[in-house]
Amino acid sequence: MSHLDEVSSSSQTALDPQDEVRIVGQYYDDKTARLVRKYGPGPRIHYHVGYYPSSGAPLRPDDVTPDDIRRSIRLQQEGLLRYAAKIWGAEHRLSGRILDVGCGLGGGSLFWAQEYGADVTAVTNAPEHAPIVEGFAQECGVGERVRTLVCDAMHLPLDGPYDAAVAIESSGYFNRPQWFERLARVLRPGASVCIEEVFTTRPHGADVWAEYFYTKPATVLDYVEAAKSVGFELVDEVDATAETAPFWEESAAWTKAVLDSDNSLSAVDRRQLRISLMANQAQGAEWRAGGLRLGFLRFELK
Repeated sequence: MSHLDEVSSSSQTALDPQDEVRIVGQYYDDKTARLVRKYGPGPRIHYHVGYYPSSGAPLRPDDVTPDDIRRSIRLQQEGLLRYAAKIWGAEHRLSGRILDVGCGLGGGSLFWAQEYGADVTAVTNAPEHAPIVEGFAQECGVGERVRTLVCDAMHLPLDGPYDAAVAIESSGYFNRPQWFERLARVLRPGASVCIEEVFTTRPHGADVWAEYFYTKPATVLDYVEAAKSVGFELVDEVDATAETAPFWEESAAWTKAVLDSDNSLSAVDRRQLRISLMANQAQGAEWRAGGLRLGFLRFELK
């Protein structure tokens, strides 16, 4: 059992919700340097899969450097946000006052502010990430349009109304009924909740995801039921499992290229990278087997 398994198991059996939130925040604080190395240098750093149209192909480590692969991953991650913007109608739904819930290092927050002029509240439960996001926002010239908020997503301050909420591969960590209940109190009527997330279709898929990411993904129906109970309606659903599957091959290729080329890695670094490599390979296999799927959901508050 890995350390992550131990944390996940204990959170399911012994931790109260506040302790679990704290551990997740610490988990991502601890990953900051590794995230910057793989997905940086910034200012728009994303921690989610990429979108690979049919004409695209992932880079492999045979004849490219880790930096080549990193740049390709970032291009496809930006492509995922541009695809999301298209299907969600970002020009009129994500151009006002929005919540970016589970903002990571702020790549999405900066994207919505720069590309669509949104006033973004970037919500994170990883305290170390807040000043990084603020620094990147200043670097991009959108410091006045991006503010950070360190809090639990289920206890968002009642300082709305907001025009929309966005969650890019973060909502899997939330208590969905509590989250939607809170969103119903901070969003205006007619506002959208736009979710890009990994969903499960069978128990093994959920276990593979939880092995590395410390949370078991839910089904689309789980989201629909939680949202409906507080007045939200699912109005749009798009599946992009096939178009995102190549991410795992490219992510694994970056890790393998670093292991093969960087002689300065410590034993601890090498162990962490090998764990990441095995996790990426397992997730890619489950993606292709149909146990995990990638979807875009949009809910409206009635």
